[in-house]
Amino acid sequence: MAPYPYQNLLEKQMKGEIWKDIHGFEGYYQVSNLGRVKSLDCTIPHPRLYQQFVKGRILRQKAVKDFNKLTGDAMISLQVTFMLEGSTYFHNVRRLVFGTFKKNINFKKDGLYVINKDGDGYNNHVSNVKLVSKAEKQQRSIKSGRQNFEY
Repeated sequence: MAPYPYQNLLEKQMKGEIWKDIHGFEGYYQVSNLGRVKSLDCTIPHPRLYQQFVKGRILRQKAVKDFNKLTGDAMISLQVTFMLEGSTYFHNVRRLVFGTFKKNINFKKDGLYVINKDGDGYNNHVSNVKLVSKAEKQQRSIKSGRQNFEY
């Protein structure tokens, strides 16, 4: 068994897993409270066949690593890619989980961040994601030694 739920690409529902539509992608994509993301069965336009049925599946998530210059530690973010009507969309999984199960916000407009409470970017369980301000995020970074604080 995979150590993190997102690594399980089998379509079988996991114990305690709840799926919900992703805001703006209703009927096409869903996210679970465990941090897995899936596409739903749909029919798409096809140039020769006019329409083509596409079976939904659990999406593979990409681990994006940003290395801290001070400590050399990697900060992990899991991302997924959506295709809808010929356009490509890239999404941070912890934001999808937070926005779907807790509160949907406009991150750019509100200037807020979603963090993993335990610092593990692979653990996007709904109980492990938290909304913070930029100041709170910086305080956490200073406290953990990933950022210097100088007057």
